[in-house]
Amino acid sequence: ARAALPRGSVQTLFVGTPRWMTSTPNHRRSNATAIRASADPAGSDATYAPWQDPTRLGLVALWLGLGSVAALVAPKGTADFDAGLVTTLVSAPFSGAVNPIFEALFNSLGVVPAVYAALLLPGAKDQPRIPTVPPLAASFALGFFALGPYLIAREPRTEPVARSSLGWATRTIFESKVFAGFNAAFAAFLITYAAANFTSDAAEAFVAMWRDQSALACVSSCDLAVLSIAMYGALAEDMRRRGCYDGAKAVAFCAVPVLGPC
Repeated sequence: ARAALPRGSVQTLFVGTPRWMTSTPNHRRSNATAIRASADPAGSDATYAPWQDPTRLGLVALWLGLGSVAALVAPKGTADFDAGLVTTLVSAPFSGAVNPIFEALFNSLGVVPAVYAALLLPGAKDQPRIPTVPPLAASFALGFFALGPYLIAREPRTEPVARSSLGWATRTIFESKVFAGFNAAFAAFLITYAAANFTSDAAEAFVAMWRDQSALACVSSCDLAVLSIAMYGALAEDMRRRGCYDGAKAVAFCAVPVLGPC
């Protein structure tokens, strides 16, 4: 049987780990200080410098590269075509009216930011440089253009987080199995849809869109690739926070774009 706790003691259950911490009233203040210090292994705003972290410099390169693609590589003068493309995607989804490869890719850009939200929000508290929610929300429309600066500047949070410290949305929605299951199911559907409709003609049409017809197709494709590459850091940090980090598994998850990190 579990031993009785000292009178007046409290227990704190951390998200993602079975570890319990017991403290008496005389030790609560020191324990709280220890938790606050351990929650930020990289140190405070004054000690953690993103520009000294090679992985963050890699994210800078990805962000600049994506911007260069949008400015220099993507076809020009395609605004009308792209507007019609978006209208068709919204009004007649998965009807075959749009290239199936691009349609699956375009919808994937809704799944990936949702996965990022589930990975990043548990470590969002007290981020000193950029608040978490605005770039996450903007990433559903702007992808890595919006999320990249936040991923570059944020401080790591690798220690377990008390569930009670999570916001309502994080605790109720983004930590739920229903949310994770929906993302995984929709990601699997998108991959299946693209695979089932993949033909040489569809591939050639997608390449033509990417190269000549649609800046949206070109930039969206590169955006999804960059978001998938950058996913490793957020996923590995979340696994560490939950006490289940395995480098090989993290790489394997990220190697399957869209579905793997779900």
